[in-house]
Amino acid sequence: MANSKLKLFTTGAVILVAAGIVVAKYWYYLTNPWTRDGQVRAQVIQMTPRVSGPIVDLPIQDNQFVKAGDLLFKIDPRTFQAAVNQAESELQQAQVKAKDAKEEADRARSIRRRDRGAMSVQQLERKENDQRAAEAAVLGAEAALQQAKLNVEFTEVKASVDGYVTNLNLRLGSQAVANQPALALIDVDSYWVHGFFREDRIGDVQPGDRAIVTLMTYPDRPLEGKVDSLGWGIAQDDGSTGYNLLPSINATFEWIRLAQRVPVRVHLIDPPKDIPLRVGTTASVMVMTGDNSSAAKPVPPLPRALQ
Repeated sequence: MANSKLKLFTTGAVILVAAGIVVAKYWYYLTNPWTRDGQVRAQVIQMTPRVSGPIVDLPIQDNQFVKAGDLLFKIDPRTFQAAVNQAESELQQAQVKAKDAKEEADRARSIRRRDRGAMSVQQLERKENDQRAAEAAVLGAEAALQQAKLNVEFTEVKASVDGYVTNLNLRLGSQAVANQPALALIDVDSYWVHGFFREDRIGDVQPGDRAIVTLMTYPDRPLEGKVDSLGWGIAQDDGSTGYNLLPSINATFEWIRLAQRVPVRVHLIDPPKDIPLRVGTTASVMVMTGDNSSAAKPVPPLPRALQ
C-alpha cells in the first residue's frame, strides 16, 4: 500500500514537473500574441525606361546584386544623339536670327532717335517685336537641346537603390518601351515583415512593441524586431458589387464567427548578414506586448510545433 502511494506520488510529481517545464517553455507564446501567418516584404522598384529603343548593353544577370548607380541596361543612343546634333544646329540658327533681329532693332531705335520722321513708331515696334520673337525662339531651341541631351542620358537605365535584380527577362536586342517597366529591383534596405494576426489578439499590440520573427527558412535563428504599425482596414467580401449591381452577401452560420486577420507591420532590427531575406517567404511573428525597450533580450526560437 505504501509502495502504491509512493508510486502515485512520484508519478504525480513527474507530471507536475513536466507540466511546469512545458508551461515555462511555452510561456512567451501563451501570454503574447503570435501568428504563423507572416511574410517577408520589401519595396520592389519597377525600373522603367524614359525612352524607347533596342537594348544594346545588358551587363546584369538575374538575381544579381547591384549598387545604386550601377548600369542595368543601355538603349541604343544613336537616334537620340542625332537629335542632339539637330537641336544644336537649330539653336545656332536661332541665335544667328536673334542676333540679326537685335541689330535691326538697334538700328531702328538709333534712326528713330536721330530723326523721328525717318521711321514711324509702328515700324520701330515691328522691329522690336521681331527681336523678341527671335530671342524667344532661342529659348525654345535651348529647351529642345536640353531635352535631346536628357534623352541621351535616359538611354542608360541605372539602379536607383542597392538591391537585387529579380525575374530578369530582358535580352540584348529586346525593345525597351518608354514608361513601361522593364525589370524589378528589390531594395535591400527596405525589408520588413507583415504578420497577419487574428483580430481578437491585437487588442494590446501597440507600435513600438518588441517583436520576435522566426523565418521558416531559418527556424533556429529568431530575428529581433519592433512593431511599426497596425493596419487600419482590410477588404471585405460582403457588400461588394455583384449581379445587377446588387451587393453580394455570403451566408454565415450564427454560431461560427471567424476572426479576421489584421496586418501588423514589423520592422527588423539589424538582421544578421548571414540570413538572407527573400520577399514572400514565410515567417512566424510573436509580439511582446508592453515591452518597448530597445535592449535586446535572448528569446528561444519558436517551437517547431508553433512554426
